[in-house]
Parts: sequence; C-alpha cells; structure tokens
Amino acid sequence: MHAQFTTASFSVAVCVTIFTVLVACGDSDAPSAPQPASSAESEADAAHSSSSQAEYVIIESCSSDLKSPDSWDMFGGSSGQDSPEWSSATLPSEAVPVSSSSGHLSLAQSSAESSSSAVIVETTPEVILDKDGFATVADVYKSLAPDEKAVFIIRHSEREDDVALETELTANGIQMAQDLGATLRSDEEFTYVTSGFVRTNETANHISKGRGEATLPKLTTNYDITGNWFLKISADSLAKHATALGLNGSSVELMARWAYEGGYPEAFYELEPRAQEFMQTVIRKNLSKWKRVTIMVSHDIFVMPLAVFGSQKKVALKYHEDYHWINYIAGLAVIIGADNTMRYVPVKGTESGVIDYLAIYMAEHKIYTK
Repeated sequence: MHAQFTTASFSVAVCVTIFTVLVACGDSDAPSAPQPASSAESEADAAHSSSSQAEYVIIESCSSDLKSPDSWDMFGGSSGQDSPEWSSATLPSEAVPVSSSSGHLSLAQSSAESSSSAVIVETTPEVILDKDGFATVADVYKSLAPDEKAVFIIRHSEREDDVALETELTANGIQMAQDLGATLRSDEEFTYVTSGFVRTNETANHISKGRGEATLPKLTTNYDITGNWFLKISADSLAKHATALGLNGSSVELMARWAYEGGYPEAFYELEPRAQEFMQTVIRKNLSKWKRVTIMVSHDIFVMPLAVFGSQKKVALKYHEDYHWINYIAGLAVIIGADNTMRYVPVKGTESGVIDYLAIYMAEHKIYTK
C-alpha cells in the first residue's frame, strides 16, 4: 500500500516536471486582430457523475433595443511564438481522460443586473447538461420556442498549428464543424457572424454545409469578437504581463484566475459589467438584423469568459486549478425571449465543452495515479 502511494506520488511529480517543460513549446492561436479605434463602439473550441439541479441560467430584462488551446489562439501576438507555459501548481488527485458523461439537469433561471429591473422567470424546458455544465448546441436549438431568438457564440473548430490570420482548419476541424451542422438540420435560415479570421469563416461555412445549405452563407464580420473585448492591454502584452506576475501558466492561467476570481484591473475589465455591455451594444443592437438563430464564431479568449459569465462561474473551465480550457466549437448560447428577457446556456458542439490537457498528457504518457 505504501509502495503504491510512493510510486503514484513519484509519477505525478515526474509528470508535472515534464509536463511544464514540454507544454512551453506549444503554439499560440490568434494573433492580435485588426482593431477599430474603439472596440466598444465598433460593429464589426471516465466516470459518470450523478445528476443534480443546476440553477445558473441567467435571465435579464432590458428596456432598450487534441491540439493546443486557443490562448495559444489569441495570446500569441502577431508572430504566434509567445507560448504560455502550463502551470506546475497542485495537481488533481486523479487524472483520467475527459468524460462525456452527463446528467439530466433542470435549468432554473435567476435574475441578472441589466439596464432595467431584473426579473425572475420560471424554469425553462429541460435540457441535458454534462458534468462540466454544458448542453449540446443541438439540444438548446431544439428547445427554442417559436418566438425566441438565439445567438450561439462558439469558439472556432480545430485549426492547424500556425496562428496567422489565414490559418485554416484541420481535416478533423472541418469534420467537427460539419458534424455540428448536421445536428442543426432544418429548413430554417441561420445568420452567420465571424471574427473575420480564416478559421472562423471556415467553421461557419462548414457548419452551414453540414446543415445541408445549398450555397455558402453570407458571413457578417464583427470586429468586437476578435478577442480584445475583455482586455485593457493588447493580446500581445498579456503573456508578458503574466510572466511578470510569476504565473507559469502564462496568459491562460492569468485569464482563468481573472474570470473566476476577479482582480488584475490593469489587464482586464470587470467580467460581468463588460459581458453585459457586449449583450447590450452588440447582441441587442444587431438582433433585429439577424435571423431567429445566429451562429457567432470567435476565439477562446472571448468565448471562455462569456461561458464563465453565463454560468455564474459554475462551468468547469478553471485552468488555474485543473487544466481545463474551452473546447473547440463550445461556448455560450444567448436566448432572447419575446418579452425581451435574456438567458444564457453554456453549450458544446462536440463530445465535451472542455479540453482536459493534463488528463490527455497523462493518458498519452501512460501515467496513472491511484
């Protein structure tokens, strides 16, 4: 028994050392996108857990109208060479491949601050949430009432290793996007909004193809979703700032700590007010121009904070604690009712809404703990 414990402990220690060194060679995803004069003014990704009740889909009312993660995606700067190191912080007691298990959870809405008084709405139809707090895009789409509109804000599909503006999807990424589209087949026309990067455009096009749409969709470019919305400093500077703070996980760890714990006012806006501002100045402002369902394809640096905000910090993306990061084609569904109320549901377009990088590393290297 003692020998087993010692061996397991040694394996984890070795894993941490190798893991931290090797991951530092990972890549960065999206370089800094062309920025408008003011981003606020522009228009421009195993055991079953038991079921429990989730009460974190937010309702608000308004009186006015395995690849590397994308922080590698958005944090790399124009060259894409500034790769974050993975933290060697305390590891989880067990590291197993990510699970696709789910529980049948009821989505009860709570109120959220908005430009007018908040209201509490009764429970919506049930959807399936997995253990990490994500429902499938398809389930949420099928649960929409005829008079509801939805904007699915998702990270692009799996990309090639390069991180340039022109970086394309992998063959697997193309298939992932088409498979997601196949789950959304209907006669209904969708609106497609992207950040303008090749990989976000390709993701939208292949979702459309998977839906069976006869022609390529018209893509609307919105520069507010290129990834700088929550930042006070440039994406290029974020990794350097994290290093200066002594964070081995670089920009990824810094963003996770900020999203869940707050702080770092020199680098980030406050999560909730800034997310609410996006809902008002981008979603509500453009909603009348979009069809009943909109697919908005962005990057992890933008989508991850939105998923944390929309779940009231209950979605499992705590990279600084367990190396979870937002998966490809995962994000947040924003659902607007006929009475102008808004609710949020974290969504996934593939098997899981998170990538568990430590579990993947340990599985690939056959490192197990007891």
